[in-house]
Amino acid sequence: MKLQSLISRCAALLLAAGVLAAPAHAAVVNGNFGAGLTGWSTLGDVAAINGATLTTASLDVDDAPAGAGAFNVSGTAAAAVGVPGGVESFVGLPLGGLDPDPASGIWAFEGSALKQTLTVKAGDTLSFDWQFSSQEDPLSGMNDYAFVLIGQTLITLADVLGGATGSHFSTTFGADGNVDLGFGIVDVNDYVGTSSLSLANISLDAARSVPEPGSLALGLGGLALLARRKLQK
Repeated sequence: MKLQSLISRCAALLLAAGVLAAPAHAAVVNGNFGAGLTGWSTLGDVAAINGATLTTASLDVDDAPAGAGAFNVSGTAAAAVGVPGGVESFVGLPLGGLDPDPASGIWAFEGSALKQTLTVKAGDTLSFDWQFSSQEDPLSGMNDYAFVLIGQTLITLADVLGGATGSHFSTTFGADGNVDLGFGIVDVNDYVGTSSLSLANISLDAARSVPEPGSLALGLGGLALLARRKLQK
């Protein structure tokens, strides 16, 4: 057996033994929504349409001159914000946590959300695609917005003033642990203009692992020993 072939076989054995392998990590369950909403908890108007779509649509007077519920996607009305059991409680925020500026009289009224708990390792990267649109008049001052909540970090993805838009989002975790991932959309200062958030391709990708120095040294030492024995024969 040639020396190069011997080294290649030994390297393969190290990989099989896990010396150079990446650590295990938990994937997002049903991140492309191919199985509907399986694996996700939802509140309000949420449906597996265009990936997953969340809206602020009620089933009552809404979006005139369109009919009531014209932009509702699930047959379930948007949920209240600012009350026990409402959107904030669902995603793990304190009451008032979704109000943009209460001191100026700007509150969130209703909305919808979905969530899932992830098990992550340091270096894992969460990513997803999103799109936002709204029936609200940008000049009305009713600045509905869409958000992602990662742990206790609330990030606004888009709002009415920014117009219909979409993008790809990614973030890398700095520590191991269980992290609550929540998405939502809320009506601001009214109930009558529907806004929507669509999500797709939600994934959690593991970082490329670097072998522990001790493991790498052990593996390379073994290769060197085998190579030396081969040359002595």
